[in-house]
Amino acid sequence: MALCLLSCVPRALAHAVLQKSSPAIDASVHPGAVPVLLTFNSRIDAGHSSLSLLLPDGKPVSLAIDTTAAANVVRSQTSPLAPGKYALRWQVMATDGHITRGEVPFVVK
Repeated sequence: MALCLLSCVPRALAHAVLQKSSPAIDASVHPGAVPVLLTFNSRIDAGHSSLSLLLPDGKPVSLAIDTTAAANVVRSQTSPLAPGKYALRWQVMATDGHITRGEVPFVVK
């Protein structure tokens, strides 16, 4: 029984949790193209993950994920952005198959 509990622990801890983002949550950035870098605490499956940009009017625009980035990173770049409130909406699949999602709001000034 104890052996089963010990062998199950890594699986339970494998959910991908956002550790760091660029732009940071609630950051202010300059107009223009914005590089996107989301760093997670575990490996993710970029092929089964998604990233979109919510425009000031609420419309989502899909962003391509760079599949050559490190295994725990989602990297992309927006097209040039005008001043306004935006959010990055992400959904990632950890290599254990669990899906996590979230948003990173930011402002272009």
